[in-house]
Amino acid sequence: MISLTQHIEYLMMRNDCVVVPGWGALVASHSPASSDQSCISRPSRLIGFNPSIAHNDGLLATSLARRHNISYSEACRVIADNVTAFRRQLATGSEVPFGRLGFFKNDDNSKLLFTPTFHNEASDEFFGLHNFEFPTLSQEQKEQGQVAPSIFARRGWKTAAAIVALIGIGALLSTPVVVDKSIDTASLNIATVKTAPTAVTVKPATKATTADNQMVVIDKPTTTPSEQTFNDGMPSDENGVYFLVINSCKKQHQAQALAKQYAHKGIKCKTIARGGYHHVVVAQSNSQQELVKAKKLLPEKYRKAWVCK
Repeated sequence: MISLTQHIEYLMMRNDCVVVPGWGALVASHSPASSDQSCISRPSRLIGFNPSIAHNDGLLATSLARRHNISYSEACRVIADNVTAFRRQLATGSEVPFGRLGFFKNDDNSKLLFTPTFHNEASDEFFGLHNFEFPTLSQEQKEQGQVAPSIFARRGWKTAAAIVALIGIGALLSTPVVVDKSIDTASLNIATVKTAPTAVTVKPATKATTADNQMVVIDKPTTTPSEQTFNDGMPSDENGVYFLVINSCKKQHQAQALAKQYAHKGIKCKTIARGGYHHVVVAQSNSQQELVKAKKLLPEKYRKAWVCK
């Protein structure tokens, strides 16, 4: 059976509405960039679901026909077979994952619900943009484990060092050289020379950072017990065809840099290339349902992981 997930993901990257005949429509909503006193939020694009729009507008069927070199009627039959399989899977109480877009499930009243997965690759237009939060002094002290000087204190040290240097140079140029004139007489008197004191130059302390592919790598990360035991109980079938992904990048070096950061935090992961992206994978299995269940065991900060093939 031809899977619709790849086609739907491809179309949603380039369209704001993709209708799955007999199932419903995935609709994208846009939010502009915004800011407040503590954060600048990036523009966002969130995927929603409308079960009332279930007619065949031809977009998905045409994509299937063109990609697999089949007729339009055969493409419509493939869509109907997939929708039947989705409903059969929901009837068992399982979730129906739609790749990196989100997943479907039935509520207590057997109503179809869609939970979107928000990530930076929801639109190529916003790729690489992230929210920026203004760190407070207490947050910097907590992350560094020490009392961090304020920007005014650092400027004060630089100003003090410049003043000391100027005083030393001024003293050197203004202090006269005293010579005993008695050397001109026929005696054994030795000339006495007075010189200015040596200027003391104060250099401000500097802090080195490590850069890898223009992405900062944490040298001394702080880990929590939940991060240290992140991979406990995660499926690790090396031959599995399904993967549990916690991040995704367009460039290989970006994914590898993220994998290094997770490794410093005690998270075992690897990178794979699928569909033009490089994914950071923490679990692998031949059972898609096993990975869907494993995702629910992740710490709260990694609940936005998704399953791909």
